[in-house]
Amino acid sequence: MLAIRCFGHFWSKDLVDWGTRGKGGAGRLLGYQLRDREPFVVDFNGQIAVYALFSTNREVVYVGQTGSGNQRLMLRLRQHSQGNLRDRWTHFSWFGLRAVTGQRQLSEHQKPESSCGGTNKQALDEIEAVLLQLFEPRLNKQGPRWKNGKQDERGAEEFLQYVPWEFGEEQKPIGFETQLINSKIDGLSERIDKLNGK
Repeated sequence: MLAIRCFGHFWSKDLVDWGTRGKGGAGRLLGYQLRDREPFVVDFNGQIAVYALFSTNREVVYVGQTGSGNQRLMLRLRQHSQGNLRDRWTHFSWFGLRAVTGQRQLSEHQKPESSCGGTNKQALDEIEAVLLQLFEPRLNKQGPRWKNGKQDERGAEEFLQYVPWEFGEEQKPIGFETQLINSKIDGLSERIDKLNGK
């Protein structure tokens, strides 16, 4: 790939570990891939990325980027979860420039000021892949192509959102189901309002 090393698609805002206020409460933005049947978990908190926020009916309501100054993915998402957009989104997708190392860390090699090289065709393929992933147009029979076609290079890797209790590492928080049900009710209300022209 030209610039995008990894991505997460349609992660739930409700499943993010937002942390606590104050020093040391940064939260975690955990994603995983299954490797040898075990979750390979990575914290994408510090990712440099382009991201999109979705409403409950999968409509993209905001697109932004991280990497300017100390702005990283988790910080931007936290700002949106507390600011004027907080009630307007339930899910998000991100497309990151920092690769994942074998030590489950984000690489320090890709920085906002780093350059990336490639052909115009590679750039077009990458932009098309992002748009296909985000909007999932129903008339496109072929999905995004994340491989760049070279034998010696891998394409962008997808990471799924990591939920600790799905792997028996933590207990599900009390009231979590209620929170999810309320979120779904809000989404249905939003759809009804849209159908009624409100």
